[in-house]
Amino acid sequence: MTMQFPPDFLETLRQPVLGEADLDTQSSFFSREEVRGFYLSVKSPEKNEVLQLAAVQLPLLHPHRAALLALLCGALVEDGADPHLLFGAALELMSDLLASLEPFCATQPLEGDDDADPDDLAEWQAANAALGALSAKERFEVEARQAAAGLLVLPLMAMLMRDVRNHRALLADGELVARIDAMAVNDSLPIDGLHFLQGAAGLTYEDELVVVLPASGTGMLVKAHAINNNFHAFSLLQKLMRKHAKALGIQPPQVPAGEASANANRDSDSAEYLWLQAHAFSNGELVDPMAWSWGEGSLRENVRRQGRLVLVALDTQNKPSRSWNGFDRVLHSEQKSRVSLVRLLTPEEVAGYLA
Repeated sequence: MTMQFPPDFLETLRQPVLGEADLDTQSSFFSREEVRGFYLSVKSPEKNEVLQLAAVQLPLLHPHRAALLALLCGALVEDGADPHLLFGAALELMSDLLASLEPFCATQPLEGDDDADPDDLAEWQAANAALGALSAKERFEVEARQAAAGLLVLPLMAMLMRDVRNHRALLADGELVARIDAMAVNDSLPIDGLHFLQGAAGLTYEDELVVVLPASGTGMLVKAHAINNNFHAFSLLQKLMRKHAKALGIQPPQVPAGEASANANRDSDSAEYLWLQAHAFSNGELVDPMAWSWGEGSLRENVRRQGRLVLVALDTQNKPSRSWNGFDRVLHSEQKSRVSLVRLLTPEEVAGYLA
């Protein structure tokens, strides 16, 4: 027999959202007897069926009720359900919510800032005017959607960080990513936790990242998982290069034990190489030593060659001192950032990436 939501649970989801009393929090929703009873009754083989049912229901429910249903499903994902099944529907819900809330969101310019952008001030005034023009009923609906977007962040993150396909789906919606970036920090209608989605969108997953070492004529193909930024990548790649130093034909810089211990304790690191982008080299020669891979930037924004993302680790004494700390932060418990060696590059491949 095909699984269905219990009638009392479905009735709760379909209740109208008309006033403050109808806006369940996460705690009050799970405290409902029919919700808690259903959640606890779901056995492991049924979890995926619940997510498939929810994917059908999400577009049919009031957005706040839909977000609460997604929240329940997020808990099932954390307990082993397939993180891919509901992600598309939940992402579409977030996209619709943010599109409807965007006219009311703006960042307040700093008072007395003579250099403030006039456009920022105009956006702030327009957002507040739009909020002020709403009737009481319309204002409540906006606030219900604001709360729904905040509730939806948690299950989206649970699904997003457990399946790289979900991350690719998020990045494929460039309009949504831009909207998240614009609305993550706003003062007129703050959306709780949206900055976590902003951070997740900035992560990089690459199955075939190329790292070339011109001085030794070697290189490696690397799988990179959930990398925050280039500084984060440098730290992880330098550790990987030390591990495979013999095969790469390199002599890694020696870091004094005391300094290494201090760095480990304060989450800091420094560049052992001049980290460059692929266009720094042409015909095997360094032509642009200023074509840096900028530390704060996203790893995926570096130049590609032959369809692959390329970083050049140039071993040279003629390099600026670059150090960093705090760029390896963990955004989510399931982030599990790492790089792993896929294989070493052949000399011909190295020459090709430096051509």
